Amino acid sequence: MCQFKAKLLALLVLAGCAATEEVPQEEAVRSERPALAEWQWADGELPWGTWDESLFVRAQSEDNPILVYLAAPGCEGLFPAPTPALRQLVAEKFVSVQVDPFKRPDIARRYDSGGWPALVVALPDGQVFARAVDIPPANVESYLRRLRTAYEEKREVIVAKVQRAADRSKVERPFAIDGVYRACEAAFDSAHGGFGGPTKFLETSTLRFLLTYAEARGVESARQMALASLDAVLASPLGNSGGFRAYSYTPDWSAPAGERDALDQAAMLHLLLEADQPHYAESARALLGFVEGTLFDKAEGAFCGRQVMADTWWTDPTLYADRQAALIRAYLAAAAALGDERAAQVALQAGDALISRCIDGLGQVRHVCDSQAEGSVGLLVDQALAALALWELGEWSGEARFAAAAEQVARFMEQSYDRLADLGPLTHRGKAIALQFYGRQGRAERVVALAGEPHLSQSPGRAHSSWARALLLYGPPL
Repeated sequence: MCQFKAKLLALLVLAGCAATEEVPQEEAVRSERPALAEWQWADGELPWGTWDESLFVRAQSEDNPILVYLAAPGCEGLFPAPTPALRQLVAEKFVSVQVDPFKRPDIARRYDSGGWPALVVALPDGQVFARAVDIPPANVESYLRRLRTAYEEKREVIVAKVQRAADRSKVERPFAIDGVYRACEAAFDSAHGGFGGPTKFLETSTLRFLLTYAEARGVESARQMALASLDAVLASPLGNSGGFRAYSYTPDWSAPAGERDALDQAAMLHLLLEADQPHYAESARALLGFVEGTLFDKAEGAFCGRQVMADTWWTDPTLYADRQAALIRAYLAAAAALGDERAAQVALQAGDALISRCIDGLGQVRHVCDSQAEGSVGLLVDQALAALALWELGEWSGEARFAAAAEQVARFMEQSYDRLADLGPLTHRGKAIALQFYGRQGRAERVVALAGEPHLSQSPGRAHSSWARALLLYGPPL
């Protein structure tokens, strides 16, 4: 099973018209981390290219559409037994590339499909005109042939529709915190808790925003929505091992997906602590035990990024900088709120791994740690999250190495900010973390500059919860 996997029919869709909202995505706790195993791809051999700028040059010179196949280890593949005709189609009628969305979140967000495995098809200039999520493998060849025929015979229509969608996306709207709350209120499931459906996600950023909104605005209904949703998750199979699965296929939380992501564990830990009630503290302690027992490699002093259920739980061996930093911050928060010295020691050990394995000599954060050959580098989210985690480690421990590393990472972020801030849908989350970093440091000039930036091409929604919460906590008085 895969993160954000939606049960959707494969459709030819207009870019911008069927965009899914970004949703802020068993056994007893083990005493040792599960043995790592190489996940075997379910796909057969296909002529996938690599992602670089030559992709667009080739697409334009050949006048072929771009095919982006988003799939990750742990996902069922869409090409388990490709026919010779399908291989030829992928090789000759498209400029085709396979992308692991966990290692390249910037590309996954740029071509947001609402889930994966997914096929995204774009014009040679990169503008998307079709998306298909979780399409049955038996339908892939006919689907791609229909798209290729449409590209050849109805290109003017496709280009016109794509351009109209692009023009609509350029219309900027002012950001409104109250608008985010109204979107939460409209989508709230009063019967089962949570938001939207039929697939239900943890939506920790939404719940944390509601708790903060209730405190800042005095709106008790916001707090009640958050607590009702949290209680529903805690009573469901999503969290019956101490850790939390990413989502449920049903609105009543009864059909949990087989995925546990470190980002979700970190955010749930923050949420449980911020809810500030005795029974939530018990759940927070259980979550600490789960993470240390299943995701923390004691020998390496580092957090693994995720687990996926196949026949057994498979632990992704890749070290991701954002998940490392997020769990460091969550463990420090638990150490402060629960008086848990062990949590602080784990965070300090993981902080050393973050410095030595995920950050280069310039302060640039590698999304895939220990690798200079794969994965994104210098993403705003990664830079801001690493800077904040290291700064908090320095404040907690008083050790200069953490403060120095935080300053180096922040310096790179500031020098490269204009480039980093242009990375599309990741922008608001990255800016929210950056705003928190500068707000915690009391750097008013940076806070004011960041707080005045956001403009939206759509109405404020739950996807903007992290930014709305950051403004409530650290933004200038409204």
